[in-house]
Amino acid sequence: MSDWSRFVEEFTGRLESTGWRGLVVINTGKRSEAIGILSNLSGGNCVLATEAKYRGLGYCAREISPAGFERVLGGEFKAAIISLGGLIRPNIVAGLAETVTKGGFLAIVAPPMEQWSPSPLHGRGLYAKYLLSSIRRARTHLWVDAVSGSIVSENFNVGRPGEPESRTWPGELEGVPRALVPLARTIDQAKALEGLARFIRGRARSFMVKGDRGRGKSFTVGLAVSLAIYWRSIGRAVIVGPTPYSVSSLMKGLLKGLETLRLIDKCRVARDGDGEVVRITGPWFQVSYETPETAEPGPLIVVDEAASVGIARVRRLSWRGGKIIVSTTIHGYEGSGRAFERILPRLLPKPIGECRLNEPVRYFQGDPLEEWVYETFMLKAEPQRLPGPVSTEKVRHEILDTAMLVDREVLESVFGVLAQAHYRNSPDELLVILDSPHHSTHILRHEGVIVAVADVVEESGKVEEAARIGLEKLKLMAGPYWENLSSFRVSRIAVHPELQGRGLGSKLLAAIEEWARSRGADVVTTIFSRHDVIGFWLRNGYIPYYVSPRYNRVTGEKNIAMAKPLSRKGERVVGEASKTLTLRLLLAAPSVYRDLAAEKMASLLRSTSRASFRAELLPSQRMALEKYLRGELDLEQVMDVVLIETIRVIAGERPIPLEDTELVAVIARVVQGKPLNEVASIIGESMEEAMRIVDRALKRLLRSNH
Repeated sequence: MSDWSRFVEEFTGRLESTGWRGLVVINTGKRSEAIGILSNLSGGNCVLATEAKYRGLGYCAREISPAGFERVLGGEFKAAIISLGGLIRPNIVAGLAETVTKGGFLAIVAPPMEQWSPSPLHGRGLYAKYLLSSIRRARTHLWVDAVSGSIVSENFNVGRPGEPESRTWPGELEGVPRALVPLARTIDQAKALEGLARFIRGRARSFMVKGDRGRGKSFTVGLAVSLAIYWRSIGRAVIVGPTPYSVSSLMKGLLKGLETLRLIDKCRVARDGDGEVVRITGPWFQVSYETPETAEPGPLIVVDEAASVGIARVRRLSWRGGKIIVSTTIHGYEGSGRAFERILPRLLPKPIGECRLNEPVRYFQGDPLEEWVYETFMLKAEPQRLPGPVSTEKVRHEILDTAMLVDREVLESVFGVLAQAHYRNSPDELLVILDSPHHSTHILRHEGVIVAVADVVEESGKVEEAARIGLEKLKLMAGPYWENLSSFRVSRIAVHPELQGRGLGSKLLAAIEEWARSRGADVVTTIFSRHDVIGFWLRNGYIPYYVSPRYNRVTGEKNIAMAKPLSRKGERVVGEASKTLTLRLLLAAPSVYRDLAAEKMASLLRSTSRASFRAELLPSQRMALEKYLRGELDLEQVMDVVLIETIRVIAGERPIPLEDTELVAVIARVVQGKPLNEVASIIGESMEEAMRIVDRALKRLLRSNH
């Protein structure tokens, strides 16, 4: 055993004796040797994330590529070892740390000190500087230079953990079979199971299970599903999550519950090619995993990690199904769910039950490794406290430079604002803000307090194509009119939660536009998928020019791109792109965009550029249209010609001569081809009134062009 390994052996021994978890960093030119030593110290009960040449040597129980770390989340290991020669993504560190059990360690095996840079190859190097300085802040860490055999940094500033009160088990839980209670590892889990049991037998439509990662939310929900099967309360349940890996803890809880309730012998269990459970079938029930894209409502819907499934999908599944159980992570490697936590109650059918799990199941409360991960990757970042009343006139625009970005207090304030406004903020966002050479962080500050934040991306021709997201979409939609355009994209913009609705977002946006104009930009673009912010961008003069035909993997809604021209060239390009969007939305509405909310399509079409749509009507069609306008034919008898004329009028006429409700009804019924009962539900009227609104609006719209 190498000399430096004695330091590691002693340090990991202290962790095991106290039950705390810690961080080990080893700089070495012999990474294979270091991995072997760390594996031995964990007894082989470890997960190793590394390049292909170090895998397959039998070091650890699980060996994965850096991109495959999500496959082991929910697992429990004595050690998680990350061995990479270059970039170490924050998501990998934060995610794998949560698999380490009490008394274990997270290890980073890196090249020698003079060669090591965990930043991206062409980055600014700020992330490397930030991460290396953060290692020294961990209360339980050992940093060893194996080349020289010396300790770079060490800390064990913790006492012995106390056994939490929650280990005192209740004698029984209301409505829960006694055999099931000991499967809960904390009192939080036991109380959550009790609440879920009441929900299954009660009248509530929805139930939310919330908590930080590693609190046993998914396992507890799995136990609750087994309970519903035991009571024969369900015939079919649908489990929804991003991947089969992501619901593995839930399936473990379900199988364990069925085994404990002596139902497992009656079940058939189907697994996918990776061994993950995707379906459990019994004499009176079926539980199946479905992807967010393919899931259909059922008697019981269970959405695991709801923030990863997306707002639109949760809304659709909950309102069209029976009961729904939703679990969501508030803090964890997936990113903050604080904004999503506020959104969820507005999405779900009432009445709603809920519970929150606070105590970790794999390690002690107050664990120093969890504390280090959360602080380093800003998983609990909060916006600064306001000094008092905020005067919008005194708010000033700033662009954060290198010195400001690596200031921990400033960085935490930036993330604190972003986390409150965006429901998906992962640790990797830290890497983008610190190291991407094409990103700039813009803020509004009031008396030293950051009150609004925006991440802005340069998208000129000198930037690699993969980074020119907004510009490439503009090029696609504008066609031959696009040429050497200079652009900046507002990637994210957020306002302090106590100051929203006071125009600060618009003020920051105006400052960004002026800054972009001074740098020769032709346009400022944005791409977003939260459709509730469409109004914000339209009010600020942004013109829609692209709507994705596919769902955003994260939010479950379709990405929308808008742009604000800053030059004559920009006006021409955005105008042409917007014309293309006008016709694309109208012509593809019955197919690709049929699932786009009619009210959102109406808002977009009021703001897109005018486009000429030519379609010559046959004499018989013109006659039928005249009869419809005179009231001699019903809409269903002339739907073909009415559709053609409606597209022509809406595409070419600004402003559209209809009230909002009328336009929404016409788009839903005629352009998207939705049935009348669905149109009635969309506008909140009876079917008879919806039919009258559509008929009246159509005749006024078509007569305006005849």
